[in-house]
Amino acid sequence: MNDFLKQLDPILKPINDAMRNIAPSQLVLYTAIYALVAGLARLCVSVPAILGGAFLGGMATIGSVSAPIGSEDQAALAEAGRASGLLVITGILFLIVAPALIIIAVGLFQRMRWARMGAVFVFAISGLLSILDLLGGGGILNLIWILASLYLAYFFYTDTGIKREFGQI
Repeated sequence: MNDFLKQLDPILKPINDAMRNIAPSQLVLYTAIYALVAGLARLCVSVPAILGGAFLGGMATIGSVSAPIGSEDQAALAEAGRASGLLVITGILFLIVAPALIIIAVGLFQRMRWARMGAVFVFAISGLLSILDLLGGGGILNLIWILASLYLAYFFYTDTGIKREFGQI
């Protein structure tokens, strides 16, 4: 994995240089705020996603058995059923990741030693979940979540200033 991350260094050099001009303590503070906002946003989205997916799946099921329909309508109901399943799964995964982001935010605010690697893990998972949400029909905001989460995971894993901030050098 370190070889892969070293290959990313030349690609991300301009961003890394800009980030290294900011004091590590400020980066940790900004990241903690980001994690708190992301956690609260995902918490707010998770329950409606689960309920909306369940409702959509139920309506697709009722629609398919209640009246005779043509093949075009059957295809639309099948697609609604698939979308509802993805929506429910995404909502459940967001419901799991949201508290983890909030816990990481608290750990980053308090500069707990475990918070740096916890942030790497949780931001990587959060980025992967944003990819799942993007595949389910998300918009440009999902692309921003993906890029920010995956970059923060990379930066917290590789930057010596961040490691020093948590007393890990």
